[in-house]
Amino acid sequence: MKVLHICTADEGGAGLCCLRIHQALLKEGVDSKVLMLRTKHTDIAGVYQYTKGHIIDFLWRGINKILRLCHLELDDYNRVINLTKRTKIFATLPTSPIDVSHHPLVKEADLIHLHWVDNFVDYPSFFRNVDKPIVWTLHDEGMFSGVFHFTDGRKLNEPLDEKYLKIKLNAVHQIKNLGIVFLSKMMRDRFSDDEIVKGRPNTIINNPVDCDSFEPVEKSKARDIMKIPQDAIVFSFVAGKIADPRKGLSVLSRTLKKIKIPNAWIMAVGGEQEYSELPLVHPVGSVRGPRNMSIAYSCADYFVMPSMKEAFAQTPIESMACGVPAIVFPVSGTDELITPINGIRTKGFTSKDLEEAIRQAMATHYDGDIIRQDMINRFSPEIIANKYIEFYKRMLCSINR
Repeated sequence: MKVLHICTADEGGAGLCCLRIHQALLKEGVDSKVLMLRTKHTDIAGVYQYTKGHIIDFLWRGINKILRLCHLELDDYNRVINLTKRTKIFATLPTSPIDVSHHPLVKEADLIHLHWVDNFVDYPSFFRNVDKPIVWTLHDEGMFSGVFHFTDGRKLNEPLDEKYLKIKLNAVHQIKNLGIVFLSKMMRDRFSDDEIVKGRPNTIINNPVDCDSFEPVEKSKARDIMKIPQDAIVFSFVAGKIADPRKGLSVLSRTLKKIKIPNAWIMAVGGEQEYSELPLVHPVGSVRGPRNMSIAYSCADYFVMPSMKEAFAQTPIESMACGVPAIVFPVSGTDELITPINGIRTKGFTSKDLEEAIRQAMATHYDGDIIRQDMINRFSPEIIANKYIEFYKRMLCSINR
């Protein structure tokens, strides 16, 4: 069985999860390869950058950046970038100047596994030309909108979104053998009746966490490295951009200020674009690599994710692999993830809900070793890889009937 994963980049939640699944499949004896547009981890066996596509992408983005600097939209690529800035809801096009469908790795694969592919895969041409089983792991809600990656954008009735939803639907309906992987029960419950999903094979497979890469570091040592006071009560917060309003850093800051915990310290990990100073928040910038992230997670007494929207958030599972309990909003994936032994799932999405959860967590004794073992038992790469292998076999068998 030859499996080709396609993902735009090896950064962000989707890219990193793609690599983890790929590496786990290799260990299980699957002939797995990865094709990406932008890579920083090509030292990983079986990971390939589409060089021709990268050159096209570089030129395309450069030309359009110049057009935007001249205040010229001219095409939908620039319109969708400006739409993101205007609505604060991430948006991309399901079309691309890159033709991935004729790449040699696509030709040799028995099965194509798509991850996050926008700005790389051109939906109309790819699905018209590729006549192979396709498994698609939905890392966000973008499948169900035209350009927005969160379905909240549909409420805005943007003409651009409506235009590309029709293009996307027409393209996806060309796929003869499509299997959909939801990351959580909440995601499947919400979208199982959508016309893209209905009648197609689908399953729930959570994201894995590599507990050999994410592991506890002695707390006092970790705090020395991160320059955090030893007597602080540390709440860790992680986001690609800490100022992203959907991630909830301001809610956490406001809530902890209200609780008035002595020596409370919010360690905010992530990009600081557009960040404005908040009470109790100490930004540490972006942290790269599992080892450095393990150090950051291990500084904390509690990991907090007051996020308004997730598919299956990777950060709490990584934090718990380091033995740190998690306090999370009730977004997709947290129902499966959180148990009484590893943290608290809030009742709702308000500051009051978060305050109650923080107080409850601080009154609870957590055993870091038990938390970590729970992650190993339920979310190890081996377990997740074998769930994918079973779904691959199901998809391949369906074409031989």
